[in-house]
Amino acid sequence: MRIDGFEHATGAHCGSTSLRNLADHYDWDLSEPACFGLGSGLGFVFLELPVSPWRLFIGRPLWLESAFFENLAVPHTERRGDDWDRAWSDVKGHLDAGDPVLVFVDLYYLDYYDTDTHFAPHSLLVVGYDEDADATEAPHADPDAGTGVAYMADSEFEEVQPLPLSSLRDAWAATDMLPLDNRYIVTEGDPQADVGTAARDAIRETARYMLDPATASRDTLGDRLGLGTHGLPGMRAFADSMAEWPELEDPTWVARFAYQNVERRGTGGGAFRGLYAPFLDELGADAGLGERFAEEMHAIAGDWSSLAAVLYEASETDDEMAPLLEEAAERVHAVADREERFYEDVLAALE
Repeated sequence: MRIDGFEHATGAHCGSTSLRNLADHYDWDLSEPACFGLGSGLGFVFLELPVSPWRLFIGRPLWLESAFFENLAVPHTERRGDDWDRAWSDVKGHLDAGDPVLVFVDLYYLDYYDTDTHFAPHSLLVVGYDEDADATEAPHADPDAGTGVAYMADSEFEEVQPLPLSSLRDAWAATDMLPLDNRYIVTEGDPQADVGTAARDAIRETARYMLDPATASRDTLGDRLGLGTHGLPGMRAFADSMAEWPELEDPTWVARFAYQNVERRGTGGGAFRGLYAPFLDELGADAGLGERFAEEMHAIAGDWSSLAAVLYEASETDDEMAPLLEEAAERVHAVADREERFYEDVLAALE
């Protein structure tokens, strides 16, 4: 079965695209940048990993999707930690009732990507299933995939993708980068909060989190497990780590992956700052901020794109990597200082 009336469209970022698709499905009239910003979507998490790419940053907090529902006061259910049988049974029940289900997976196990790189959490919607379908006919499926597919609305693909249930099971419970725990969110009603008020609360939360992540009010997966360095401290730790990159296995890939996490991999450009700036264009005034804040965020996004070019250059060389990484680290420290001033100004304007 497929949910009647659901229309999928691509977007800049997996999480905000999924939220925008939900907003479209339920007629909430919210753009993708609005969904991103209303989820307190701007952030920074720096991770030292036991697997390639070894050093990873994400330019958003891990709570974006949860915060979207909470800031807008959308009635919803969020669960994690159930085994496959319980979690999948619940998801099928919601799908049968006509509600798309937001799930969090490791992209590595999604056959239709045909990739050997782990990346999590990747957010997408389950919009249907067929437990009798021949799963081996799904794109790039393993010949032993068996029967049963789920239909996935993924930000990177124009069409809804069939995915073997065996692959969804692996992707949804993956632990290679972060323990994903069969987490899902499903909508149970319409927003109850005023959008302007929600935007103000979300912007204030983003500023506080970036300035002092230790006092962040949300209990995130990464926080509970002691994973990662967050906010501005995370940005500075990311910059300081670059000195050791030439000693890591395949350092050119570490640099290339960092470049991709600024400009590609669903960031909207500029390490998500290029997605947050149009949110401020759209809803900043409703939240109580002047135009200069959106203008400054557009400039910050440009700074990130400039340092991404240096990371790309570093990924293309071995002999000259160290001085290029030193330059990139200096640029990260500079943009961290600029962002610090921005968030301080935001709080002064809103409080």
